[in-house]
Amino acid sequence: MDTEIIIRHKDDLERMLLDGSAEPTYLPLSLLEDITNCFSDAQRIGSGGFAVVYKGIVGKGIVAVKKLSQPYGMHEDKFLKEVGCLVKAKHKNIVRFLGYCSDTQGRLANYEGKVIMADLRNWLLCFEYVPNGSLDKYITDASCRLEWRKRYNIIKGICEGLLHLHELRILHLDLKPANILVDEHMAPKIADFGLSRCLDKEQTRVFTSNLCGSQGYLAPEFFGGQVAFASDIYSLGVIIVEMLTGKKGYSEDENVVDTWMNRLEGLDQWETQLEQVRVCIKIGIECMNSDPKKRPVASHITDMLGNIANAVETGIDSSSIEHQVCFLKEQYCEEKIADLSSESIGKDIKECFEMEELAEHVREDHWQEEEEEAPVDQWSLSWKLQSSSNSGMLHKLKNMDIFGRKARRDFYQRIGGSVLKRTNQFKFFEKRELKPVLKYENLSLKDGFGEIYKGLVDNVPITVRKLISKTVGDNAALLNEIIIQSQVIHKNIVRLRGCCLESDTPMLVYDFLSTDSLDDILHINIMVPLKLGVRLSIAATSAGALAYAHSKASTKPLHGDLKPANILFNGNFVPKIFGFGILRMTGMGTHNIDDMSYMDPVYLETGLLTEKSDVYSFGVIILELLTRKKASHSDNNSLVRSFLENHKQGRKTTELFDKQIAVTGDLVLLDNLAEIAVECLNLEAERRPEMKDVAERLERLKKVKHLQDELEQHVRHLK
Repeated sequence: MDTEIIIRHKDDLERMLLDGSAEPTYLPLSLLEDITNCFSDAQRIGSGGFAVVYKGIVGKGIVAVKKLSQPYGMHEDKFLKEVGCLVKAKHKNIVRFLGYCSDTQGRLANYEGKVIMADLRNWLLCFEYVPNGSLDKYITDASCRLEWRKRYNIIKGICEGLLHLHELRILHLDLKPANILVDEHMAPKIADFGLSRCLDKEQTRVFTSNLCGSQGYLAPEFFGGQVAFASDIYSLGVIIVEMLTGKKGYSEDENVVDTWMNRLEGLDQWETQLEQVRVCIKIGIECMNSDPKKRPVASHITDMLGNIANAVETGIDSSSIEHQVCFLKEQYCEEKIADLSSESIGKDIKECFEMEELAEHVREDHWQEEEEEAPVDQWSLSWKLQSSSNSGMLHKLKNMDIFGRKARRDFYQRIGGSVLKRTNQFKFFEKRELKPVLKYENLSLKDGFGEIYKGLVDNVPITVRKLISKTVGDNAALLNEIIIQSQVIHKNIVRLRGCCLESDTPMLVYDFLSTDSLDDILHINIMVPLKLGVRLSIAATSAGALAYAHSKASTKPLHGDLKPANILFNGNFVPKIFGFGILRMTGMGTHNIDDMSYMDPVYLETGLLTEKSDVYSFGVIILELLTRKKASHSDNNSLVRSFLENHKQGRKTTELFDKQIAVTGDLVLLDNLAEIAVECLNLEAERRPEMKDVAERLERLKKVKHLQDELEQHVRHLK
């Protein structure tokens, strides 16, 4: 396209930026290439599993151009559905859609030694540029960053944007802080409609066999293969709780209110703002109800938020409010028991109905104090919740310590104890037992998931991982994952020996760990020679340990954060894998991952962690063993990308191999190892091999290398 035509289209796009009523339009590829400087790295502002976002300069304005990497498993109908949702959704709290591009061009390519004409498809979307990035950068506790007024306006804006989508019968299905952008006025804008669905007039839900979304924000019904408007509401609840606490999961409302009360006291309109806090707590908790039918609809939520000022002005009867608190506390307790009963822990959890009896005692005690019957419609009054800070009922609940640290520890011990006691040498530690280990001088590592300490308990060396970003509500998933990981007993996997659940930051106790890792010997101690036989042994042994974990069909222990730094050595380069299950224990998705270079792109896109996610990560590890190069380079080019590009073009990857092992006699072995890596790194997860197959093939390569070495040694001896 000539320059004049590009200029004309650029002028049209610039006018669209100034005219908020302008309709989205088709944008030619040449225009999008021009405004992004041919999609240069300098213009790159974000990326996901299957898309990269670039900044586009249009006159004095800026746009965001999302380039979909669809050749890897994305179908055209998915692109058309996303465009269809974007064209319909026009709201101040939804990112503005400006246009799209669907362009197919013929390109010569080398395929299995033959030159063919391949279709190169370009699918792109153009949006308004939102300068302050995504909401996940602003998720903190009440002590810092955003003041309450801004947080509340963000929550209210998200709710209004979601209501608009649901009125259009659009399911978002991937609502999370990373998909909510924040403009220069701190107004939220819902973005990323790649998983969205538009429902027909009479349609109320969607059935799907492909579980997509982001871990930690998925509603429980996702796992049953059906989604509805209530599924978005669940995700909204998680976001609201994060905005209130800086953490995922359920939080005791009196603790959150106390925190915000301390911060808001003395400010103008503090009563109104404190009431907003209380209402948002209730909305968040109710949205996260495990039963979709009990979650509020979007219109009810926006009504509740809009009625707060009236509630403060008119005043509400405190006795109804106190009953409301008691009822919701009791309901939460019963729901947590019901939820945990489905977590494959079995009949042992029935012991925990003692908690139901305790809740019943609180209810009976409370009803003796009430003169009037509590209202039946709890949702019509929940926005009016206005209990005083010296509430007698809340004080009683606190004194009984239903949700306190000791009760929480005992509660989870009763749930998991009968299962864990059958696991050899697993122990529930008390915080005082671990206190001598949790000293600064014993701190050996700090990463995105917490702190790691090494020390002695009863003269036995142990390693303690102190988690971060945990809440009471997350402990159900945490305990279930602990039960799964406690049953993983393998000589090449670091053993989980116990845990401590007394505090708000749960602690995991492992066997004592070495400080040497595969990352150290590959990239830090680079002067240490590392023969091919040793590398094959490390790969085969590690693969065997992963295959063992994946073979436990009843529990499916997954790693989720597999990388060289988590492959430790116990002398003579014998590997032991560390960190199994940490991603699911924390429930934080990829927020805490230090290096995304090892993460499965399919997991990053869908949020669904599977055995094939570990296979992809292992493929990256094989590449590092082959090349002795880091997965990410300082020149913004990844090792995986370079390797797969070479393979796709049919070029030999010999130049990427580490010179120390790229000797003539071993090139066939290296090519076989490279082929395994290619299969593990397939961007279509279902086409990746099972870890069992990978382990068997690596074991064969190891044996071949061992025989070669023995033969060479025998020949040298004869000489």
